[in-house]
Amino acid sequence: MGRRVIEMVNVDLEPIADRELDLPGSLATTTAPEGSRSSCKVDDGCARARWLMIVAVVIGCVARGAAAAPADATTTALGADDVHEVERAVAAITERPAPATDPDVLFAAARACEDRLLDPARAAAIYERIVAEHPGARVAAAAARRIAALRALVGGGGEAAAHAAELARLVARADAEPAAAVLQRGEALAAAAWPGAPDAALWLADWLRRSGRLIEAQAHYAVVRARWPQLPQATAALRGAAGCALDAHDWPLAEALAGHLPAAEPRDRSVRDELVAAAAHGRRRDRGYVAAWLAIAGAFAALLGSLGEAMRRRTAAPWWAALRPPIEVMFLGPVAVVLLGVAFTAHRAIAPAVATIALGGLALAWLSGAALELVRAAGRSRRLRSALHLVACLAGVAGLAYVAVTRGDLIDMLLESVRLGPDI
Repeated sequence: MGRRVIEMVNVDLEPIADRELDLPGSLATTTAPEGSRSSCKVDDGCARARWLMIVAVVIGCVARGAAAAPADATTTALGADDVHEVERAVAAITERPAPATDPDVLFAAARACEDRLLDPARAAAIYERIVAEHPGARVAAAAARRIAALRALVGGGGEAAAHAAELARLVARADAEPAAAVLQRGEALAAAAWPGAPDAALWLADWLRRSGRLIEAQAHYAVVRARWPQLPQATAALRGAAGCALDAHDWPLAEALAGHLPAAEPRDRSVRDELVAAAAHGRRRDRGYVAAWLAIAGAFAALLGSLGEAMRRRTAAPWWAALRPPIEVMFLGPVAVVLLGVAFTAHRAIAPAVATIALGGLALAWLSGAALELVRAAGRSRRLRSALHLVACLAGVAGLAYVAVTRGDLIDMLLESVRLGPDI
């Protein structure tokens, strides 16, 4: 803003400061007449006024920036790592008189009370101040929504503030505490008589699901649906239970739970349809997983049978000749080593899948090559046997690849990479 004012001053004074004297050519190098001297005095006075105005504008901008600096520093302190510093910043913001408060700064202080200080009752009070003092502010609607959510936890008069603060602390620090302590504290909050008990029970079920304790999570979801069947938390628990069944690969249970979800609104129908489709997709993947294992078992059985038949009908070659690496292994071995090295050094997420496919493929190639070498040494025809070995190896490697990517939960990532291209 100061720069804009300076530019305006420059534009306004430029015609005066830069006015040229209209002097006759014969007098240009001689003493100027009296009128010319007065014009020079006017120009000097305009120049001085111009610089005085510029200095005044600069001083005003500096003063304004200095006045705003404490507020900016206080707002920045809301994101500090030190909780005590955040506490001091929130106190400094909330202690300002109503005319001097910025609704955005108050909203940031309320969020800090929720996320950093874990004090929902205090956050609700700040949100209420925003709505009361700045009803037309941009953040007033969001503050009203947070008031409704927090008052549902702490109560209209703040009588459940202690329980709400305990739940906030539990949610924030659950990953750093022993699982038994988290479970005990969560169950105590869910069993207590306070407005946030349904939220505590639902959070505990979600936490158990994220922790991989799917059976316990399913039981806690059922408790939420049984104790508060008319509340929105019951519907959320039903969705969570269906997702938990999907995580456990219990496709019939997932479909049954998804079928009980409400479908009055388009969004509800979309959620239900997505869960049902996910269950059907998981069922198809399970069938593919079984088929892949059958292909792997069939390929190894066929190649072992071919090797056994070749060893039984060998002529001069000893039986341990089959233990020598055939040409296929000599060729594929270095390639497999390079792939494994790259996978374990640069892409550890896919390294187990690469190891399964590479080692399994080498084993199939070894069996196939050893059998064909014995057949060749015996002088027998290898054309049909080679074709059958190729089919068996392809089926076995395809099965190994499907099992590897499915067991490592890589199939979705692989399909996305094929559809969208690699993430460079």
